[in-house]
Amino acid sequence: MDRKSLSRAALSAALVTALSAALALAKESPIFKPVEKPTPTKTATPAAQAKPAPNQQPAQPAPSQQQVPAAARPEIEVVFVLDTTGSMSGLLEGAKRKIYSIASRIAQGRPTPHLKVGLVAYRDVGDDYVTKRFDLSDDLDTVFANLRKFEAGGGGDTPEHVGRGLGEAVSKLSWSQNREVMKAIFLVGDAPPAQRNDDWDFKHWAKKAREKHIVVNTVRCGGDAGTEVSWRFVAKLTDGTFDSIDQGGGMVAVATPYDAELAKVNAELSTKTLYTGRREVQAENMARAASMGALAPEAAAERISYMKKTRGRGAAGAPASSAPKAVGGAVDLVEAPSALASVKADELPAELKGMSKEAQVAKVKALSEEKKSLEKKAEALAAEREAWLTKNAPEKEDAFDANVMKGVKAQAARHGIAY
Repeated sequence: MDRKSLSRAALSAALVTALSAALALAKESPIFKPVEKPTPTKTATPAAQAKPAPNQQPAQPAPSQQQVPAAARPEIEVVFVLDTTGSMSGLLEGAKRKIYSIASRIAQGRPTPHLKVGLVAYRDVGDDYVTKRFDLSDDLDTVFANLRKFEAGGGGDTPEHVGRGLGEAVSKLSWSQNREVMKAIFLVGDAPPAQRNDDWDFKHWAKKAREKHIVVNTVRCGGDAGTEVSWRFVAKLTDGTFDSIDQGGGMVAVATPYDAELAKVNAELSTKTLYTGRREVQAENMARAASMGALAPEAAAERISYMKKTRGRGAAGAPASSAPKAVGGAVDLVEAPSALASVKADELPAELKGMSKEAQVAKVKALSEEKKSLEKKAEALAAEREAWLTKNAPEKEDAFDANVMKGVKAQAARHGIAY
């Protein structure tokens, strides 16, 4: 054997020796010791089985039973871009009646999504306004109050300034920058975009929507062929949906045996408020509460259902609050009785002025208890109404609701939200 072969043999022998030694040491380690079979024991009693071992975590409920933390809730941002010219009066009035219904249906997603809604109204150059917009908000009462400000008027010629309506929705609202958030626009109108030499070219803003990962779902009202071409273009470009409904929006009024009582309870609830703040701030909040109390029975029922689904339950299983969120830095003392101690005398509600502190506390407490009782009653009525509707669904589905939900469901599935 030559010298090179002897060297190779010596190296191989050394490697074998080293590996054998390493293996022998490793076998002394606890991780190489065989697992000993546990000694059989008597079957534990149910009481014993129920108690976890000192270092053992208790069994977790199934995912469907767990409450999803607010931070973990999926987010949905929806903006309605609405033609508000005179020919759209039927759909616009129907949308005011249906906004809570649409939001309530969106809130049925699993996991329950955190919803924000924005609004953009558009007409054309020469009308009272070209656009009006309201930013994204998770306060649906504010959204409804803003929607009520939209009135149909103007127009008269076929093209409208759709490009500016879409452009402002894409560029001037506070969309989330998080790509995990579902972002959708519903463009609703009956006339095609006007061709204008300005910064609001329709196709330009359609492309910008795609760049920002905003899906544009389109709903054409009526049968204008030019509108269909533009609506299909932006829907296809952004992976949205296109649908066509009749000029009035196909709104279906739904009446149930529970509506009259729900409307009565809802009106009573709107009076159980004690807003703090300057006189004008109190007046603004009282007006908002009164508008909620004046809702039509269907809208009132859908609003209560929406609050139940999205605001959850309070301590000790108390019903979700039905109160509109106070604006202008005000506090509703019926909702937050403890805040009474820090309210300045000149910012007290008129109902409490001139009272002793003890009388003020008693008044707030009494109203709070009355409101809780009414909310519990309203929640029960809303649940009974939902059960009735499940068994007595109308033969004709509301066209506008159905088309909005069609777009929401298609996009929500991509974000892990099931309906």
